[in-house]
Amino acid sequence: MVRFVIVGSGAAGLSAAQAIRENNLDADVVVVSRDTKFYSLFALPFYIAGEIDGTSLDRFSPQFFQDIGVELRLGTTATEVKPESNSLVLADGTALSYDALLVATGSSPVLPPIPGLDKEGVVTLASLKDSEAILARSKQIKAAAVIGAGFVGTECAIALHTLGVQVTIIEREDCVLPRMLDEDTAEIVMQLLRSNHVDVRTSSTVDAITGDQKVEGVQVGENQIPCDLVVAAAGVRPNLSLLKGTKVKTNIGVLVDKYMRTSVSNIYAAGDVAEALDRATNTPKVNAIWPNAIAQGRIAGQNMLGLQKPYDGSDTMNLINIFDTPVLSIGLTSAEAGSCETFQVRRGKVFRKLLLRDGRVLGYQSVGDLRNAGFILQAHRTGADIGEWLDALRKDKLLSHLMWQSLLKRK
Repeated sequence: MVRFVIVGSGAAGLSAAQAIRENNLDADVVVVSRDTKFYSLFALPFYIAGEIDGTSLDRFSPQFFQDIGVELRLGTTATEVKPESNSLVLADGTALSYDALLVATGSSPVLPPIPGLDKEGVVTLASLKDSEAILARSKQIKAAAVIGAGFVGTECAIALHTLGVQVTIIEREDCVLPRMLDEDTAEIVMQLLRSNHVDVRTSSTVDAITGDQKVEGVQVGENQIPCDLVVAAAGVRPNLSLLKGTKVKTNIGVLVDKYMRTSVSNIYAAGDVAEALDRATNTPKVNAIWPNAIAQGRIAGQNMLGLQKPYDGSDTMNLINIFDTPVLSIGLTSAEAGSCETFQVRRGKVFRKLLLRDGRVLGYQSVGDLRNAGFILQAHRTGADIGEWLDALRKDKLLSHLMWQSLLKRK
């Protein structure tokens, strides 16, 4: 009997398992995961803040997969892939044979080289275990420092603030959310954070984490910032160690073709570990967001069955809620886009910025309102010329259903 093995129980891995079972009722499907529960990483800050409970983290229950005949090996670590024998080696020495393998191992936090990272009270936010550690410690502390003002760091800072913890964000770049926003958009977000009593220090680095055995503060230049908790959120990198020593080609992530297939024909990759086609640049890129992982996992699962379903590319898109103010980015920032037309609208507390070239959307950022975001995302995906609707967008008019239909037909 044909056997498909999936390493990773995140969005990509579980999406692939579903896709395989939907198209084939007879094959063996095995999911190997070091986690013991299924949960959504993007929901962890909301769990910390108490906005959702533990049961709401679960995207699926193990029973769901058992009911559709998927074998689960949870709490199990895969240590080596042997392509020459089509086998996956587990930590206990067991070798699982496979006809096709999906690597959906996600990513791990990058820890900056700071003295004191080994002290009690230094944490990351990359797993349910991490979030439970932060939540438990938040009940005993008064102040926390978050290293990094990226998406994870900012969301974690807001969650801790919600719990009554005094929070300081330290970011080495000159703005918050530097991979997501231009400086003018980021300035608005920084003011939102500060007006809600979150201390933000940009163009700053943590030189050391102070204290004896436990965290007592962080040293930022000549300033000592007292705190009882340090969250290291300085970025992530794809988990590639499983493929070390194999002929699977990697760059920043695992390089895949339009079928999510690696350089070894029966090994696939999807999710945060995969470097797949990016719609905006038409080049390989790691776009580590949940919708991309779902789509890539589904395509990988179908193609492991030989269905030859092409992946049409990942989106660069992020949406974050800053104290009840939505902040959205789609596509490229100004620095990434280079020479282009820029259209801005500032109306009250709402700010929008659209980057265009030849009438086509390169990037979009908004603060305070999501009006027409779906239209702009679709225009970005299709590469359609939206020149005739620019005046309506400038005036914040809600684009009609007929405009949508027209856009969907264009490419």
